[in-house]
Amino acid sequence: MSIARLIASASILALVSTGPSRAENAPAAPATPAEAKAGHNGHAAPACNDPKPDCAMTANPAFDRKGRLWLAFSVEKSVYVASSADGGKNFSAPATIATIGDGVVDAHGDARPKVVALDDGTILASYTTRPDKQMIGTIFTSRSTDGGKTFSAPQPMLTEGGQRFDAFVVSPRGRIYGGWLDKTNALKAKAEGKEFRGSGVAFGWSDDKGVSFSGKKILLDHACECCRMSAALDKDGLPVFAWRQVFDGEVRDHYAAKLSADGAALSGGRVSDDDWAINSCPHHGPGLAVDNAGWHLAWFTKGKNRQGLFYARSADGGKTFSAPEKIGDDARAPSHPALLSVKGRLYRVWKEFDGTTTTIPMQLSRDGGKSWSAPRVMAQTADASDHPELVAGKGGAYLSWVTHKEGYRLLPLPRDEKSAAAQ
Repeated sequence: MSIARLIASASILALVSTGPSRAENAPAAPATPAEAKAGHNGHAAPACNDPKPDCAMTANPAFDRKGRLWLAFSVEKSVYVASSADGGKNFSAPATIATIGDGVVDAHGDARPKVVALDDGTILASYTTRPDKQMIGTIFTSRSTDGGKTFSAPQPMLTEGGQRFDAFVVSPRGRIYGGWLDKTNALKAKAEGKEFRGSGVAFGWSDDKGVSFSGKKILLDHACECCRMSAALDKDGLPVFAWRQVFDGEVRDHYAAKLSADGAALSGGRVSDDDWAINSCPHHGPGLAVDNAGWHLAWFTKGKNRQGLFYARSADGGKTFSAPEKIGDDARAPSHPALLSVKGRLYRVWKEFDGTTTTIPMQLSRDGGKSWSAPRVMAQTADASDHPELVAGKGGAYLSWVTHKEGYRLLPLPRDEKSAAAQ
């Protein structure tokens, strides 16, 4: 897809807010010169084509147990993993995971290559490929057992049906849980001439450090097909996932659920009744974190009942959620939230855009989301940018962000309210 066809985050928000719904495969609106600098959903257009994080449009971070930062990213049609021993200031020569021929690598805001660092030193990478201008993909995984020097030949998660938007989380015992959006049932329905809304939500797990995944199964149908999933571990070591679900009437609100120990069932519920009826995809998935107080969700909506960015929490395993709390300044189009829980500290960040500058505000809670520090701007850019990601490491919590102008940045988050309030 040409850069001229890609749409900035502010424009996506304006389109969803006021313009007509657009089917996902329909042509995008022409970009203005300013928009042409930005990638889809406002991610960074590559400043170069070198295999390094500064040239990526999106990046996914993970710390290993020794404190080394690992980063998965793609440049053009190649997927890479690189590591940093100095907090993202310098990176190792990247290992090439794959270079594809036909099609594209999913590497825009809600979809990106990912990396997982296991306690034994194994590095698991994933990425998704799909035909150009089509939204049905294949998720691949690859492993390194030599400290990221080389990676195994990529293996498809599944060989049919079409999968995208994977999310991984590792239990204390080392089981890797995966969730993704799966079009298998949608394609079957289409072949039979039946209607089908969205994608299925599928899950699986690996007990051999990512060599293979077991129990791969769709457990719920009709998820919004182009919004990311998020994942976190509950207090009992089981995984919680959050995604945008398609309810009756093309309403695309959010759902959160925990996977059972045998991988056969989900328990949870609808996060809120926003009543966002839209026959297209918002490209706008939720943020999720879990701590001792419960589940924490942040999301974007343009529904009949509420509009903007919101936060809610559940203390009963997703059966009920607190009343949605508005986040951010509506005049600055708040969007794309991320949440992270680290040692009794709960963080939330998001993007805001005032027409010239994109900022990443941050808030800190020390009481399980009941109260929050005043918003503090952690980073900003005057050019296109990726969505913010949060990552936990031995040194605390960090904001991971790629921008067109500044390249890759890893910024430490404050540990107390006083530091969080400082500007």
